[in-house]
Amino acid sequence: MSEPQYVHQEDEVLLAKVLRDSRPLLQRYGTSLIYALAAVVAAAAIYVYISRQPPATAKESQALLAASTPEEFAELADNAAGTPIGDFARLREGELILREALSNLFTNRKLGLEELDKAEKAFKKLDDSRDVSDDVRLKVLVGLARITEARCDGKDETVKAAVEAWDRVLTSFPASKMFSELAESRKKKLETQEIRDFYAWFQQQDPKPGEETGLPQDGPGAVPGIPNIEDLLKPAEAPASTTTPAPGAEASTTTPEAAPAAPQPEQPATPEKSGE
Repeated sequence: MSEPQYVHQEDEVLLAKVLRDSRPLLQRYGTSLIYALAAVVAAAAIYVYISRQPPATAKESQALLAASTPEEFAELADNAAGTPIGDFARLREGELILREALSNLFTNRKLGLEELDKAEKAFKKLDDSRDVSDDVRLKVLVGLARITEARCDGKDETVKAAVEAWDRVLTSFPASKMFSELAESRKKKLETQEIRDFYAWFQQQDPKPGEETGLPQDGPGAVPGIPNIEDLLKPAEAPASTTTPAPGAEASTTTPEAAPAAPQPEQPATPEKSGE
């Protein structure tokens, strides 16, 4: 025989009394209470939705369109850190500094080397972030590879570092055809004795501002296959596997950049004076 269930009579009576007493109030204001409750729920839902959305980017987008110098892009990247706009601004900062660095290596080596360090610092900030888009990360790796190759002095250690930097581009983004071709081209060039000889010679040069010509300092006969300087500095599209890329090309969102150019086996071209 089952035992009778215990019911707290006082609680039951109190609940019935509350419901009985509130019935007139619910009958009179029930509709208004329902609308008020619905409004509270809707307001809470809107708050949750807004709190989960990224911050407004109209101001940052306008600043991105107006920016044109490394300093302006750097300021925007700091103000919009952790956002797609901030990441792109940081990328542009590094690309513009790298372009100036590669150009200054031929006319003001000290400044060029300092700018290589600044460009690397900008790229490293993105490389160390886990939230960067693949498109930005790919261009960051290409920029770091170009910097590593620009520091090459023809010795095994620096050549190996440059090859590994381009290898990282290949292994990280094997599906990127244009950049893969660029990386493969640079690796093949770095394996040749000609480019080792060029970089060994190039790192010994110390052009300074005000010199009529920064390169070559020792006369055309002493330069190991130096290419034409104008070709080194002008922008270039990503080369096919048989094309030698040119350094100093400004980065863009659609066109891959080239690394410092490899020496040509033909007779050295006579470099033109800067500014002509």
